Amino acid sequence: MTDAPALPPIAIFVGDEPLRMQEAEQALVQQALGPMGGFNLAVLLASDGDVVGRVMDLVRTVPMMSRYRVVVVRDMDKANVELLDALMAYAEKPVPSTVLVLVGPKLPEAVKGVNRGLRLQNLVKKVGRVERFKAEDQDPVAFAVDRARRLGCRLEPDAARLLVELSGRDLGLLAGEVEKAASWVGGEGRIDEAVIEQTASVVAEAEVWGLTGALVRRDVDSALAQAHRLLEDGKASHQLMAMVTWQVRNLLTLQDCMQRGVAPKDAGLRMRWSDQQEAERSLRQRPLPVAATLATLARANRAFNRARAGDRRIFERLILELATR
Repeated sequence: MTDAPALPPIAIFVGDEPLRMQEAEQALVQQALGPMGGFNLAVLLASDGDVVGRVMDLVRTVPMMSRYRVVVVRDMDKANVELLDALMAYAEKPVPSTVLVLVGPKLPEAVKGVNRGLRLQNLVKKVGRVERFKAEDQDPVAFAVDRARRLGCRLEPDAARLLVELSGRDLGLLAGEVEKAASWVGGEGRIDEAVIEQTASVVAEAEVWGLTGALVRRDVDSALAQAHRLLEDGKASHQLMAMVTWQVRNLLTLQDCMQRGVAPKDAGLRMRWSDQQEAERSLRQRPLPVAATLATLARANRAFNRARAGDRRIFERLILELATR
């Protein structure tokens, strides 16, 4: 038998930040089973046709050479009435040697006036653990800095902010970009803006400039065609939205420099010379409305933070709004 500490017999992890939920699930499994717990781990989907019987059999199965058995049920937002009723009955008297982990974006809402999801949550609070992980509560800059520190690197604050601008607020994407930057510097040392500019290229700037250039020309047909091509090539809409936002902000900086007679490089502008010349021609012909453009970007960002990752409808709406300003 292991010396694992006493753990909650049931845990519920819900929210729209999948990386945090995944980390919480993995940490609980690790606590219960350690590195060699494969025989005592079962992972099911709430949407499976025979899930009720399988879950109830597994949670009552004695663990093999371990203090605990872990049963994970994912996609709890798709749980039907039968499963919820079975889980509520089980929560009244859970098996001490089992850790049941229920994971999903949310619990089901009321059906015919009965909110079984809420009832299950209240029952679990009495005997176990309920945690919510919301994207809006996360600080992506602090997350990136901390993730770099865990990898043995120091991510400078300005570089972390640039990384978030380029990659978006999705923590899963950020984690991958931080790991890429850490590998670039050899697994230790300082990660500055120059490193981020070299490594944060899941979506190449040159690829996206074709789309951004169409936006600044107000060429709706070309902008939509470019957006659809990038999406069909498998580019994530969150990633595209982050890159377009970064480039549009550069365009606004360039426009301000043109109006004030300031050299763009003195304003810290990052743009290829050929792209800058094309942008200057377009902005002279038709300047971007600053307040309206920033408001559009802010609305799209809020919508993305509330939506599931990869919602292309929000991205397409952003492209239409920017192209018709």
